[in-house]
Amino acid sequence: MPKKQMLIVDDNDSLRAALQTVFEDDFELEFAASGEEALVKYRQSIPQVVLMDYKMPGIDGLETLQRMHAQLEGSPVVLMSAYDEAPVVNRALECGATDFIGKPFDVSRMRRVIDQAIRQFHNRLGVQTSAAPAPKENLPQPHITQAEVDELIDQTLRMACV
Repeated sequence: MPKKQMLIVDDNDSLRAALQTVFEDDFELEFAASGEEALVKYRQSIPQVVLMDYKMPGIDGLETLQRMHAQLEGSPVVLMSAYDEAPVVNRALECGATDFIGKPFDVSRMRRVIDQAIRQFHNRLGVQTSAAPAPKENLPQPHITQAEVDELIDQTLRMACV
């Protein structure tokens, strides 16, 4: 089964690299460093989900979201920002954001939000989503727990958001 596609939009190189680490096993990733670049990549690939920074130079995440939906309403867009005060969040949701994640992130929450956005999108389209694959037998057990991996990723994201 092909991987789901995600467009990650953020002007911070370190944060894009950290998010790549978080999502590269589950998604085919595209990256953009600006709203303008995101619009071009969005038109080219129409990803299944967009994870985008709210505050960027040039056109910000909110303007980019509105332009994406004007081009083709489709992909769910999750906005993220350190500016997660209620008026900012409410404005983003009013403009069509599927959800809003404050920085620094909790990786497990971010994964849940992204998965939920994709499920809602598929439900709207009437697409059946399969349950999580059954664990593969006879694979060597990892030497590090998922909680430890999530904590390392959380630490990386916190450092990238500074």
